[in-house]
Amino acid sequence: MNYFRIFLSVGLIILFGASAQAFYIHQGIHGMKWGSSISDYDGLIQVHKKNQAAFYVKSNTLYHTANQSVPRVSYGFYRNQLYAAFIKLRSVDQFSHLVQKFSEKHGKPKITYKDAGRQLVYRWKVADVKIKLKMKDSVREYKLAFYYSPLADSLNREQLEQIPAKAYGPAPSKEADTVKSVPLLDY
Repeated sequence: MNYFRIFLSVGLIILFGASAQAFYIHQGIHGMKWGSSISDYDGLIQVHKKNQAAFYVKSNTLYHTANQSVPRVSYGFYRNQLYAAFIKLRSVDQFSHLVQKFSEKHGKPKITYKDAGRQLVYRWKVADVKIKLKMKDSVREYKLAFYYSPLADSLNREQLEQIPAKAYGPAPSKEADTVKSVPLLDY
């Protein structure tokens, strides 16, 4: 009987542990569920609004990846529902680190390159979530975006690609007592 309990306990731990990892990007990001309402979350500050899309930041959270802080993370809500996360990266090291992590986790990406601006884009699709990692080498700009397709596809494609700089909001202050630093992704 004791062996049965041990095997059952280990099996449940493995099952729930695997499920939590497998559903991370599928279900949402940074504790927010795709398609959920803005009213479900406290601590978000609106930094920009354009038509039916509004952009928010968590003023008390700093993110990091590849041993470096991430300059900005913005969350897009379309008709008050979470449809995207837009992340500015600091360096090519962060970009390369994320290419490796996403490739390990989600397989080979679709890669496109445009000579104009020396722009390199990696794309993955995970269930209803599109992951887009973009490097524009001519201006040393590195971005990561997650799009929840059922909502993001409803928006005009041009509107998605031209996120104004103010939609990212101000960078969180590193000196504030209430600011916490957390990993950008749980990979």
